[in-house]
Amino acid sequence: MDENPRKRKRCIINKRNIKSSCCSVTVREKILLEKSNFEKLFTYVSCGGRNDHRLNFSKVFFRESIHLVSSNLFRTLPYSSETANAAAAIQFGESFYIKRNRNINSISFEDPAWPHLELVYRFLLLLLQSPRTDPQLIISFIQPSFILKLLNLFQSGDARERDALVSVLQVIYQKLHVHRRFIRKSVFNVFYCCVNEKHNGIPDLLLFLRSIVEEEEEEYDLRVQEEFKLFLVRGLIPLYKSKWLVLFSSNLNSCIEKFVETDCKLADTVIQGMLRHWPIAGSSREYFFLEGVERVLWETKPDDFQHFMIPLFHRIASCLSSPHYKVAEKGLSLFNIHGNIQNLIKQNLDVILPIIFTDLETKARNHWRPEIQKLAHDVGNSLLIIDTELFEVCWMHLN
Repeated sequence: MDENPRKRKRCIINKRNIKSSCCSVTVREKILLEKSNFEKLFTYVSCGGRNDHRLNFSKVFFRESIHLVSSNLFRTLPYSSETANAAAAIQFGESFYIKRNRNINSISFEDPAWPHLELVYRFLLLLLQSPRTDPQLIISFIQPSFILKLLNLFQSGDARERDALVSVLQVIYQKLHVHRRFIRKSVFNVFYCCVNEKHNGIPDLLLFLRSIVEEEEEEYDLRVQEEFKLFLVRGLIPLYKSKWLVLFSSNLNSCIEKFVETDCKLADTVIQGMLRHWPIAGSSREYFFLEGVERVLWETKPDDFQHFMIPLFHRIASCLSSPHYKVAEKGLSLFNIHGNIQNLIKQNLDVILPIIFTDLETKARNHWRPEIQKLAHDVGNSLLIIDTELFEVCWMHLN
């Protein structure tokens, strides 16, 4: 005959004396002991009471479970080699990683306590998502202080822990409408403080931010949308001037693309902001900016494109002849992309072609890299086919 559910809960709670903060055993022993504890919790939360969904978790059980999670997760983070990797990104330059597909974390840090921490995160997710968890309990015991401590853990050097944190934060954001504004504000503050500082969690928080933009897009709260726009200008776009851009450029571009996808009129705001922070000509950092420009142009409407196309293509023109061949290649590839970008260029070729013509025909065609010479020749031929008369006029002015 099955054990009484209340006795089972009390038994499990009483076993929470093995905590990471006060355990005097070795790391291996601690992991093994606590793994056994959490496996019992898994069994109870995921399977216990399955035949009676009316039996919700009691207030005591939920409170003690959150205390157990807190005592195991909230700790002093160990030193990670991520810091050394980030320093190398600055020492050797972004081009070192561009050539290697930006596989920056090929030697990633692994927290020796992760086997145990993984169990803690899985248990927390199970507990928050369980149909037997009363939403009022989550509101009562997942307080702002708990959320702030979760955000502090994003400094962890272990990418697996940061992935788990994103999942937990997403669930909390979905469940706790009452704390949504606080969560957004707290995440925004992390970005405000990290424009010139190294923060391991920026790529992961950008993923979380993209997910909540999607979440709020469905509900379309005007106040929230205005909050996002303000943060885009003050918190996200300034990240392009960060010296750590190499570590999170892909996530940043993806997140900003989502903002523009949500409101296409933001394209002008984004491009103008990127132009303000554009690196000096010939810098490998231009590669990341061109990636961002490509993503924004995919979502740009013709009327909005008119506002920034002239200053933007002056920048792109200088990239076509960049000594850094990846920058030149990325700039030229913009003219070979089918779809919205191609349509924007075709519709405004009378303005764009005179801006880029000199760099395309005299510098890019004589680039030190043969691949760039061929690509420049192909781009020139495609533009010639689109408007032969305009191309010949530009050629005459050049000569």
